[in-house]
Amino acid sequence: MPASVSSTSRRHQRMREAAIELMFEMGYAVSMDAVAQRAGCSKQTVYAHFGSKEGLFRSVVSELLGPIGANLAPDCEDLENALRRFARAHLEHLAEPRTVTAVRMLTTDIARFPEEAKALFDAGALAIQQRLADCLAAAMERGELRREDPPALAEMLLGMLIGFDIDRRRLGLAGRDTPQQRADWADRVIDAFLRAYRAPASSRSPSTTTSSRMPS
Repeated sequence: MPASVSSTSRRHQRMREAAIELMFEMGYAVSMDAVAQRAGCSKQTVYAHFGSKEGLFRSVVSELLGPIGANLAPDCEDLENALRRFARAHLEHLAEPRTVTAVRMLTTDIARFPEEAKALFDAGALAIQQRLADCLAAAMERGELRREDPPALAEMLLGMLIGFDIDRRRLGLAGRDTPQQRADWADRVIDAFLRAYRAPASSRSPSTTTSSRMPS
């Protein structure tokens, strides 16, 4: 990687990290001046990289939530294992202290900025839903799942996975606090989802009828 590209990438990441830190400290109302000062650059540099405050915080949301769907291939060729990996990664990510702090902050602060709230929702939850919907749609095309509305099923599955855990954590209450508890819940949800929406065995190939539960 050329030195100039590497330097630009590091500066980009430094500004994003500064925005995350300040967002946790001050909420969404943090100014671009504050981000620039924390990152050690000019406000013009921040705008040059991200275009606007909305663009900066879209990038922040991608940084915080991107890992959730990163290992979910659009075709989800091995559907059951893909869903189990996704479910476990999703719950692990949501349990991270940084994610919990972000959820608390965004819930209490971002509602005062409706346009930005929609942009952040689109870049976060909606992007994850769409990635999951693409996976489910591919499985429907292969005859592994019953024909349904993929985005609706994706939203339903995400709701099942989260349950009350986000509400508990937002209020500072104990949730599923160990990796084993989260893995068990993920498997329970995926089992229930597949029982409800898996296509009848007669319409599936032999390779799709065997269970592939991941080891805990």
